Amino acid sequence: MKAGRIIGPRKVEIIDVPIPELGENEVRFKIEVACLCGSDSPLFRNDYEQLKKSGKHANAVFFDYNRESMYPMDIGLTLHECMGTVTESRNSRFKVGDFVLGVPVLHHGFFEYLTLPTERIFPMPSGPVSKEEILMSQPLGTILYGFRKLPEVAGKTVAVIGQGPIGLMMNGVLKNWGAKQVISMDLLAYRTEVGKQMGATEVINSSTDDPRELVEQLTDGNLADIVIEAAGHHELSIDLAVDLVARNGHVLQFGVTDYAYVDQYPAGKLFYKNASLHNSVGAYYEKDFVEAARMITEGKIDVKPLLTHSFKLDQVQQAYETYADRLDGALKVLLDFS
Repeated sequence: MKAGRIIGPRKVEIIDVPIPELGENEVRFKIEVACLCGSDSPLFRNDYEQLKKSGKHANAVFFDYNRESMYPMDIGLTLHECMGTVTESRNSRFKVGDFVLGVPVLHHGFFEYLTLPTERIFPMPSGPVSKEEILMSQPLGTILYGFRKLPEVAGKTVAVIGQGPIGLMMNGVLKNWGAKQVISMDLLAYRTEVGKQMGATEVINSSTDDPRELVEQLTDGNLADIVIEAAGHHELSIDLAVDLVARNGHVLQFGVTDYAYVDQYPAGKLFYKNASLHNSVGAYYEKDFVEAARMITEGKIDVKPLLTHSFKLDQVQQAYETYADRLDGALKVLLDFS
């Protein structure tokens, strides 16, 4: 079967590997469509040999910095938004032909035939919308999981920092759940335009305007009841999130933090605002993914504006470059395994 692996900074290849034997309680499905995520970008973009030499070990959860060479990375890195049809099953709950979502362990999901334990397989509807739209149940499920840590959003003012696919879907969920104001912001103008489509009541281009000043104006000086940091990585904006949250408000750090420690963390501001800080990574429960699929199939949230690019496997290098470099208005970049 075909598999992907990163062989150097900004270099990915497709290789042939054997299909493993199916273990007890495991399910295998043929991936039909997959999608790149913001948490895949650093693994493709960063030079991990240089990071190893510097002692600044980014994304250490994914691999061992004690290995002799950081490249090539493990086969299967990096892909984790995957959907397809069951071809073999050693669990009575899943049958051959079932349409499923799979959540690989630590992004080791770039395999033509993906084999996972049953607890990482989730049943998905095969319609009435496209399979590409249904695939958005994976990132949307992580949002629903994270939002369960927040207080009731109905009637509240919510600021969303970052308008990548995650932040954009957050706009839609917040609108659907009755937020009074959804103030979204991003450094890229094309993303703020999509933010309006996805449910933001106000958008801020952070490259030209000061979000602190504008949020204060838009809220009559009250600031936001809830602030969500959805940028993460090298654009981590937890300091901005703390500046934008109202006293006694809530901050959700959702954007992925690449390093174990971040300098100048605004602990004092959080403390004196009496703000509550929540963190969310991943999603673990079937109910979140199933609920996400229901919202998409019932039209509660329209994910079509996110689906900007699709590439075949032999175009995988171009796919990763398009996503990591945000080329040509890229939001969600799909990989077509068919």
